[in-house]
Amino acid sequence: MVIKNASIVMPTQILDGMDLRLTDGVIGEIGKDLCDETVIDAKGLFLTPGFVDIHTHGGYGADFMDCTAESLTAALNFHLDNGTTTVLPTSCTAPRESIIAYLSFIRSAMKKNPDLSRVVAGVHLEGPYLSVRNRGAQKLEELAVPARDDYSYMIEYADVIKTVTISPELDGAVEMVKRLKAAGITVCGGHDDGIYPNFLPAIEAGLSHMTHHFCAMSELRFVDGIRNLGLREYALLDDRLTVELIADNRHIPPMLARLIFQSKGASRIALVSDSLRCAGQPKDDRVYKLGADENAQLVKIGEGVAVTADGEKFAGSITPVRRMVKNLVDAGIPLVDAVRTATLTPAEILGMDGSIGSIAKGKRANLCLLDQDLNLKTLIVDGTIRCGH
Repeated sequence: MVIKNASIVMPTQILDGMDLRLTDGVIGEIGKDLCDETVIDAKGLFLTPGFVDIHTHGGYGADFMDCTAESLTAALNFHLDNGTTTVLPTSCTAPRESIIAYLSFIRSAMKKNPDLSRVVAGVHLEGPYLSVRNRGAQKLEELAVPARDDYSYMIEYADVIKTVTISPELDGAVEMVKRLKAAGITVCGGHDDGIYPNFLPAIEAGLSHMTHHFCAMSELRFVDGIRNLGLREYALLDDRLTVELIADNRHIPPMLARLIFQSKGASRIALVSDSLRCAGQPKDDRVYKLGADENAQLVKIGEGVAVTADGEKFAGSITPVRRMVKNLVDAGIPLVDAVRTATLTPAEILGMDGSIGSIAKGKRANLCLLDQDLNLKTLIVDGTIRCGH
């Protein structure tokens, strides 16, 4: 297959009027005047890598923690229908047995279905080692402290766990960071209640990523007459740290997105949907569960965002990553930078940039054709057209 006349969005530039040859599910050649029996004319369209979402709870009425084949398929379809070809299904704070059942389900599903494992990159655990103050929509009753809890199951499931979010100021957090990092797991900071410098030991130990930056995160605070940085401010300064942005214009409004881009740059920012099961559903009065437990947090669709059932807090997003790219472009972020944050940067965070995240010879042919308004016209997954042309 050859895609012709495309505007190829590379990590630092756009190559106009170019052709792309796909061979056996990978990118074979980039050039001009390429020929094949199957041709897609992409004149007037942008060609981007498939999007990579490293923080999502679900969509189309399904939560990944439902632990059923039907829910897994529905949630993945929400992302695929919006051009996301690699996802990291994300848990919420829940009883230990529920988290272990979730890990076992995803592990088993990935082993049984090779095609699934090419979309599902692993798992992100969001909690339960989070602060009480900034727990957001996470359930208070299930929060835990590393020094007083057995998290050895995370080491046992290190083959499927890619990232874990913890509050770095909690008792035992530094030792936890060391153990998880040694097991090959990326440790993220978020839902914390720290002030500078009490989160620095965890960063020095290897914590390297910020979960939904600026959301449910410690902030500037007066202590003993001194204004101290929170994690949200400190992360802007430390080049060792990458950050997630929920660029739905609600969690992160446009001007704040520009501030974060000026501080971090596209190479240290990953767009994430943080989408809940209500993503892709009609806005009505229905109430949905965050997670699948009987006493799970209840959420509903608000104005462009998911909120807790009482309407008092943001609970997550209903916006896919592709739409967030458009939001960033509308905010004045260059298209190449906006696309990078939805493709190459999250792929680098996962350590998968050798096979996904950019358009280069030998990488998997996960590709989106977008019109000038960044609507999805064609999706190609591993060289096969899933929708569109």
